[in-house]
Amino acid sequence: MTKQEEQLWNYIDGFCTDQEKAEITAKLAVDAEWQMLYRQLLEINKQLAAHVEIDEPSMAFTRNVMERVQHEIAPVALKTRVDQRIIYAIGGFFTLTLLGILGYAFATADFKDIKLPNLGLSTEIDQLVNPMVLRSFLFINAVLLLICLDSFIRKRNKKAQKKGEL
Repeated sequence: MTKQEEQLWNYIDGFCTDQEKAEITAKLAVDAEWQMLYRQLLEINKQLAAHVEIDEPSMAFTRNVMERVQHEIAPVALKTRVDQRIIYAIGGFFTLTLLGILGYAFATADFKDIKLPNLGLSTEIDQLVNPMVLRSFLFINAVLLLICLDSFIRKRNKKAQKKGEL
């Protein structure tokens, strides 16, 4: 399609601005070639209007389309998930490494030469830090560790039960 035809089609369809409309009207009044092309395009437009009917969809078209859409399988959103076993493996590796280093430090340490710093307290530190106090401290820490482990296991069991219900 030439630029001339495009301008005339816009003129015929009423899609041009007032300035363009005035220019095309002036060209049609003067130029015989523009007049001939304009008459041809008007004839084509009349033939198209006579033979082409605008089809309207049936009344149930929207309902039928919506029913088909409902029957389609909904796409699953892509989610990047990290496998929990990998996280636990990395955490276990670092835990075992730290425990190994701590165990090696305790195994090679000489506790006989440890001297506590003088804090300037009126009571002696030896009376405050005795084997009974250390055992009590370790016992309380062991109990707290068991409580923490119990809550962790309970949470994991609840998650497993929820997955089983779905």
